[in-house]
Amino acid sequence: MDQTPEQPLDEYLVLLSQAGSIDAMDGLARRWTPRLLRYAARMLGGSTESAETARDVVQETWVGAIRGLSGLRDPSQFRAWIYGIATRKCADAIRTNIRRRRLDVHSVAVGASFGEPAASVEERIDMTAGIRLLPPKQRAAVNLFYGEDLTVEEIASALGIPAGTVKSRLHQARQALKRNLGEAS
Repeated sequence: MDQTPEQPLDEYLVLLSQAGSIDAMDGLARRWTPRLLRYAARMLGGSTESAETARDVVQETWVGAIRGLSGLRDPSQFRAWIYGIATRKCADAIRTNIRRRRLDVHSVAVGASFGEPAASVEERIDMTAGIRLLPPKQRAAVNLFYGEDLTVEEIASALGIPAGTVKSRLHQARQALKRNLGEAS
């Protein structure tokens, strides 16, 4: 795997953070928070409402990272490790949102229409909207691969799945996007 120019600095900051340096942890947070915010926003759908949720997810990601950093054995795996935490926190937020929607649906008066509005042609052509429609597991793989430039191996590590499963999810996501975009044309 090729090393990015930033990776040695991240590894150094991880080692210092593991040794108890608050300044090093602050440096990691300053370097990684913008990336994690972009990732979380894409995972959560990219709407204005999800921007606030993305900030919450990133905050929870850092809480988890601070608690678990001492367990990170290989500092070179920080990138995959932090995205793994963010992915799990996004999944938690999505589950919470689904539960909240179910409660809202139950509180709606009988006779209301619960169906999702049909997507317009422009929305189906929009790649962002297409990715948003993917199942969460495929969306995570697509966002990590294309949005964050992680390798298949790094994604496998981040998601805790075999590399073959990552490849399968990417393939399935590409096929779903082709079908959705094909229907729009």
